[in-house]
Amino acid sequence: MVKAGELFTVVGVAILVMSGGLVGYWAAPGEPAAESNSGVYFQVSTYERLNHGGFGGGMAIGELLEHGDHGIGTVEGIDGEMIILDGVAYRAGTDLRPVEVPEGTMVPFVQLVEFNFGLEYQLVDIDDYSELRERLGSIASSGYLAYGILIDATFLNLTIRSVPGQQEPYPPLADVVANQTVMELHGVQGTMVGFLLTDGLAGINVPGFHLHFISDDRNYAGHVLDMAFDLAYADVCHMDQCQVVISDR
Repeated sequence: MVKAGELFTVVGVAILVMSGGLVGYWAAPGEPAAESNSGVYFQVSTYERLNHGGFGGGMAIGELLEHGDHGIGTVEGIDGEMIILDGVAYRAGTDLRPVEVPEGTMVPFVQLVEFNFGLEYQLVDIDDYSELRERLGSIASSGYLAYGILIDATFLNLTIRSVPGQQEPYPPLADVVANQTVMELHGVQGTMVGFLLTDGLAGINVPGFHLHFISDDRNYAGHVLDMAFDLAYADVCHMDQCQVVISDR
C-alpha cells in the first residue's frame, strides 16, 4: 500500500500522495512544454481508487476551482453526479436536479480543465452516443493526452443517470451504479461537459469519452448514458500536460 508522502509513478506521471496533497506534473512523451493554447488536465484521485470504493475526501470545491473552470466528478460519499460549468459546480442527486455545491464540500474524484476555447465543431444528425464517439473521436489523432469537450444542443432524446450517496465502509463502485436512477428527457436544451482521454492516461483513468449534462434552465443534470440531436455546437480544448492529486484518506 502506498503511504502518504511516498512517491510512485503511473504511466510516467510522478505522483506525491499526501493528505489533501499534490500531484505529479507530466508532459506527454515527446511533447514540449504546454503551448499557449494547450491546457493542463487536472484530476483528483484515480479511477482505480474510485472503482474500489475510494469515495472519501480529497479536495474542497473552493480549492479545486483554483485549478479549472469546467469539469465533471462527484462529491464525498459519491453522493450524486457533479458538473462544473463556467466555474460553478453543481451536484445532481437521484432526483437529477442540480444544486450548487458549497465551497467547503469535499470531492473524492474530479476531472477538470481551465477551458481554452478555440477549436469549434458543428455536429449534425447524431442518433446515439456511439455515433458521437465515432464523429468526434477522430480528434484524438492529434497526439494530445486529453481533450476537454463542451457540446451545446437541443436534444431530441437524452438519457442521464445519478447514483445514491454512500456511508462508510464504502462499497465498490459497481454496487453503487447498480442502484442508479435513470431519467429520459426529450426536447431539453443544455450543455454536455466532459473529456476524451487517450491511452496515455490509462494508468489513472479509463480512456474514452466521459460526459455529464446540465440543462440551460438548471432543472436537470446527470451522467450521460445516451443522446440524440439534429444539430449541436462543440468546443474542444486539448491538453498535453497532466496533474493528479491523491489523498491518503
